[in-house]
Amino acid sequence: MFAPFLAEHFDAMEYASTSLSSSSATAQAKAAQLQQGIKLLDDRIAAEIQLRQENLLQQAESLREAQAFMQGMNLSVESLHATMQRVRGEVLQPYATMRVQTMQMGSLHRTSDVLRHVLQRLKHIAKLRALDLDAEDKNAVPDAAKAARLLTDVAAVSQEMDLSGLALVDADSAYLDAASQKVQSRARKALREGMAQLSQADVGSALQIFYNLQMLPEAVRELVEGYVSKMERLVTNALDARRLASAGAAAGSFLGGRDGGRGPGPNEIGSTAKLAEILWQSLTEAFDSLHSAAVAVWHLQRVLAKKRDPLSHTLFSDALETAGALSPLEHFWELMTASLRRAFADAAGGARAGTLKDIMTAQYSRLAQALEDVIARLIQDTEVTGVVSGLTEEEAEALMAAIAPFQQAYLGACLTRMSDAATAAFPGGSRALPTSAELQKFIGRMHEELKSAGGSARLASQVASCISKALQLLAEKAEYMAATGPDVRQMGGACTSAQLRNITLCSQLNEVHRSLMNLLPRLPAQATANLRAPLEAVQSMAVDAVMPIFRAAVDAAEQHILRMHAQDFGRAEAPAVAGASPYMADLVRHISHCRVDLLSKFSPSPSPGSAAAAASFAGALVERMAGRVLVFFVRHASLLRPLSQAGKVQLAKDMAELEAAVADYLLPVDAVGAPHRVLRAFRPLIFLGTPELAASLLVAALPPSIVLHHMYSRAPAALQSPHIRSGFTPAQYSMWLDQHSMEEALKFIRSALEACAAAAEKEPGFSEVYPFMLQLSKGAAH
Repeated sequence: MFAPFLAEHFDAMEYASTSLSSSSATAQAKAAQLQQGIKLLDDRIAAEIQLRQENLLQQAESLREAQAFMQGMNLSVESLHATMQRVRGEVLQPYATMRVQTMQMGSLHRTSDVLRHVLQRLKHIAKLRALDLDAEDKNAVPDAAKAARLLTDVAAVSQEMDLSGLALVDADSAYLDAASQKVQSRARKALREGMAQLSQADVGSALQIFYNLQMLPEAVRELVEGYVSKMERLVTNALDARRLASAGAAAGSFLGGRDGGRGPGPNEIGSTAKLAEILWQSLTEAFDSLHSAAVAVWHLQRVLAKKRDPLSHTLFSDALETAGALSPLEHFWELMTASLRRAFADAAGGARAGTLKDIMTAQYSRLAQALEDVIARLIQDTEVTGVVSGLTEEEAEALMAAIAPFQQAYLGACLTRMSDAATAAFPGGSRALPTSAELQKFIGRMHEELKSAGGSARLASQVASCISKALQLLAEKAEYMAATGPDVRQMGGACTSAQLRNITLCSQLNEVHRSLMNLLPRLPAQATANLRAPLEAVQSMAVDAVMPIFRAAVDAAEQHILRMHAQDFGRAEAPAVAGASPYMADLVRHISHCRVDLLSKFSPSPSPGSAAAAASFAGALVERMAGRVLVFFVRHASLLRPLSQAGKVQLAKDMAELEAAVADYLLPVDAVGAPHRVLRAFRPLIFLGTPELAASLLVAALPPSIVLHHMYSRAPAALQSPHIRSGFTPAQYSMWLDQHSMEEALKFIRSALEACAAAAEKEPGFSEVYPFMLQLSKGAAH
């Protein structure tokens, strides 16, 4: 019932209106109801008071005590207030006196400070007037440095206190401005003269003036930017198409595209040559100025790195760094490379850059060489111990990158010329091989391109990269021009057309390879490195073209050698007819046929004793062929079993015949190397007695497997040869040996020895050969 009366915003009028409108009861009834509620609340309050009487009485007592305490506090506050009023009255008069005196003292102090600054300023100006700033004698620069210090001191006084408005101060302003201008003018003149003479003392004295003026960073920046501006004007004028047109007008020259697409006539060619000379003369002068400017800036930085202020001992280079300025050389090269980049980019892509661009592109090697000469001279001239160089490697790269537009155009044209020459010489497919003239034209083009690089190692490397791409293209085209099929591997008759095509192709690729290999020692290291891989690709292609021919020739020779196993080398008597065995006679005829019908077709022919032929691709393949034939022969000769004394004599004759055939038809046997030494050691080995073998040096000169195989010819029959025991034919065993290492072969032989030892140990001769063979197989394996 009482809930509506607890609302926070209770409105009696609103409640009455709502109650009367929402109920049929009269106002008197509602009033009576409210009176009844009020009576009920009074009763409840009386009950609560009666219930909490003790607590209420205690609270009332506390209130009386608090009231009494507050009354006491009021008395204390009133007493304190009265005391404060009395104290205020006592100190107010002294305070007022002190305040007035303090104001007087502050005014006096400020006046004294103003007078002190004015006197200090007047003192500096008096010293400044005592210096003769108009003098031109040798003391002019030191006086200017003192004047600069005094001007800085005067400025410091003005910064400490604003003295404007004082007539005495304002009267000196015009003099100070004039003195400052004179000092700065003297400093600039001294700095220009010192830089012109590259005098460290004069430059240091001039920089001291700017340091005293607190203008060192601005002066250094202004000087560096002056050099850059001068260089920018020289390069821009040198590359100005209009200026060149005016200079070449007397020769009838023109700049721009060719009229109507017509080629240049004789007059135009002469005019272009005249323009080129004017252009290169102007660029040479600009590059000489670039060198001089860079040396001057390097000299400036060198002085800054040494010069110290005599008063503060501050190093001038540290003062620049503290001010956040770049070093002179860094600032110079940053601006210079950006300027050159813009100038050459405009020359390469400007609206009237036709003939100018053609000249710069065609003679880019001259441009690159000129710029590299400047770089080399600058590095050489600024190479001083303990001093930073005038040009870092990164800055040199950025400088060369400025002429990149012409470099790209030149290298693009170079690559096009080389690719066209390669395609013209080796068109690919089944078309005819290039003639000697076409081949020499391609080789001549390579030499011309490398020669055009001049003495520039950088450009030579870049041109070599273009040539390497052309060589890769040539190798790919040559691969498609090589003949394939069974005719390439045919042996026994005349040289087939397919073999002749591949031999000619190999010879032509060999000529390309040889011509460049002779040139490599005269090329820079990087250019040589760029040509190595494509030259190897050309060599690989040339070898691949004729490899089937040599492989077929070696296979045929091996078939002739395998026939020795069908011959009886164990007979007691010598043959009725002295001379080589039938298989050897056929092998010699085969080698002779290779010389006459195949090797003679190479150019140069790999003839025995020819130095040029030995260095050719065919010469290397002939050397491998000869080595394989000798190794294969000795391997199978060591497998012969039984081997009588007559058989040894016959085998020695065969070896002599083979050695003579190799020397007569392939190459000098000494050039074969290790295979020939094996053949020469094996011949006397077969005649040595078994007890003598252990101490013979011939054993060490031969592969262990060869000695062990030969020892089987001296062993009892029960000690079976490794291939016989395993069921291999001599040809199969030879193939097995080709596919396995010496260690694996010795392990195979030792296994055969140990397996047959029990069956053969009681046979005659076993005790002579077996211990030696077992020791050799174990010792060589380890």
